[in-house]
Amino acid sequence: MSKIIEKLKYNIEDFGKTQIFLPDATRGAVRFVTTEQLKSTQTKGVVINTLHLLINIGPEKIMELGGMHRFMNWDGYILSDSGGFQVFSLLHSKKWQGKVDKDGATFRAPIDGTVHRLTPESSIDIQIALDSDVLVVLDDCRSADVTRSDAELSVDRTLQWAYRAKNHFEKKYGGFAKTKKLISAVVQGGSYDDLRIKCAQELVKIGFDGYNFGGFVVDEKGELVKDQLNVVAENTPADRFKYAMGIGKPEDILEAYRLGYNVFDTVLVTRNARHGTLYSFDKEDENYALRIKNSRYNKDLSPIDSTCDCDACKNYSRAYFHNMLKSNEASAVSLMSVHNLRFYQRWIEKISEMEMKA
Repeated sequence: MSKIIEKLKYNIEDFGKTQIFLPDATRGAVRFVTTEQLKSTQTKGVVINTLHLLINIGPEKIMELGGMHRFMNWDGYILSDSGGFQVFSLLHSKKWQGKVDKDGATFRAPIDGTVHRLTPESSIDIQIALDSDVLVVLDDCRSADVTRSDAELSVDRTLQWAYRAKNHFEKKYGGFAKTKKLISAVVQGGSYDDLRIKCAQELVKIGFDGYNFGGFVVDEKGELVKDQLNVVAENTPADRFKYAMGIGKPEDILEAYRLGYNVFDTVLVTRNARHGTLYSFDKEDENYALRIKNSRYNKDLSPIDSTCDCDACKNYSRAYFHNMLKSNEASAVSLMSVHNLRFYQRWIEKISEMEMKA
């Protein structure tokens, strides 16, 4: 049986003091990667998703099993997304049945048809039950091309819900003093700078441990929305962590870091591994991307990355992964996922060094 996690390995008050990359462990696992493999990549924390855990396992069961740290046998940070992005993007796009109102969202889970209600207060309750270390308050997320009137409504609701969530966290659970958990808010406003500024400044008045860039981080051309990111960074406190939610490409993480963000996550790391895109410092001129399915790697005996210390690079060749991926071998996908995770942790370590030398 896996050992029981008795305490967090890292000091929660240090979270976000330096840059950190959090892989997505949406339902309690990083896909194709064991907890021990994840630890080998020197990953310090993961992101789990409130919505997916609500409808797939249930917070009551996870609490009964000792919380997510024990459930996953994970002694690093756990940040729980509120579920707002997933619920509202699915509801607004009509992919799920449900509705959003001034107090939250009601929706029908596609898994078993169960109707759920998610509010600012219940989202906090679920995250407490999961025993996350960093909580995210519920926000009203909209599409990238949101109209100004809808963006205004999104900001107003986000602010109201942030106040309610913070108040609930403090009154019911005693805030950080009793829980030793951080709480962060999401800045909305779409592409309207004045609304982003308003949202950020009002959230600062409420007071949070961190501020997260909400909505979509790239435009319709796949380009980073630098101006919007900069507006949020400039209007939130320098001594609080700034979370660039969903920013994933290495070059985009670097740009966001330069703007003042220090917490990052993306599903691209392991998803790309499964589809044959690996990352290598040997491929700097190609944005570090190595397309292992390319025929030129069929007999290439060099490692994915000559500078990498992961199991995949120390023991296997590009030719191995090229041919194993063609055969859909799960063990190869696992090793490639570990490699990409290790690359991202090394990238996070390097970006501060790169900026110091610049």
